[in-house]
Amino acid sequence: MTDGFRIRVSALVGLDRLIEELGGRAQGLLADFGLTAEQLHSEQTMDIEELARLLEHCAAQLCCPELGLRLGARQDLTMLGELGMVLRRCDTPEQALKAVRSLMAFHNQSEYWDHRLHGQLLAIHRFDNFHGDTDSRQYKELAISACYRLCQDLIGPDFRAARVDFAHAPLSPRPYYRDHFGCEVMFNQPQDTLWIPGAFLRRNLHGSPVGERQLLARQLSQRLAENGQGRVAQVGGLIQQTLGSGQANIDHVAGLLGLNRRTLQRQLKAQGTEFRTLLSELRMQSACWHLRYSNMEVTLLAEILGYHDLSAFSRAFKRRMGESPQAWRSANRRESPHSI
Repeated sequence: MTDGFRIRVSALVGLDRLIEELGGRAQGLLADFGLTAEQLHSEQTMDIEELARLLEHCAAQLCCPELGLRLGARQDLTMLGELGMVLRRCDTPEQALKAVRSLMAFHNQSEYWDHRLHGQLLAIHRFDNFHGDTDSRQYKELAISACYRLCQDLIGPDFRAARVDFAHAPLSPRPYYRDHFGCEVMFNQPQDTLWIPGAFLRRNLHGSPVGERQLLARQLSQRLAENGQGRVAQVGGLIQQTLGSGQANIDHVAGLLGLNRRTLQRQLKAQGTEFRTLLSELRMQSACWHLRYSNMEVTLLAEILGYHDLSAFSRAFKRRMGESPQAWRSANRRESPHSI
């Protein structure tokens, strides 16, 4: 399911300088993945798993477990290219969040962002459209750290988060995360989430005239439509976003796409698959990733994957993987030195 998921190389802006500051040779580390420092400022894209492997490789070579966090702190809206230009023209943070939700695929096809108000706090949720075998924790920490930094860039230097949640176990000592974000950081949570005070939604950003912003947003939307990922990738992304809500079914997903059930079935069949197969594959990929890289309780994992109960998840997992989730975790987990 990772085929076709691309991300702009500009997501790595500043990586060359960070490598050099950490005592490494940027030219050599980037060349290992077919990149140059100049390409970090280009419109070029790369496969998302390749980017995740690059970050993990650099973190290991430089003995820097906080590499993703540090790189994210160096970002600003310019790294989003034309999407960043749209955000600069928004009148409020809420308007910017809606633009990110609809246009993120212009910058990064591998993730989806959504937001929801919970009382006085706003939860900015990050969803993955893929869960490969790659250890993508550096990439995930880069994404949340960059989101935090872009909020500062957009809202102002007084921006503060209330809490940060990661679905995986920590890569660095826990105090480092608190110092980095300036708030409580939780691990092994159901979703990667940035929690911020809801009052920030109403801040006036002094954006550009409405017509200018809408024109640019329409242009990006049209380009996305012309260069879409294909129906299978779209359906896979929507499945990931709806698993935990219990709405990852063909009727609901077809409705989100503006289609009826039979039309979606025909389109998926034409691409050599069916909804039931996609749902099963994505559940197992996500299950294996969490079992390997997080300490999340298996009961909670079953819930966020949309199973009715633990026994249903265990049966499905054993049919696919040949052993129980607990046994598979014991044999395949990647221990974190800071997970306790």
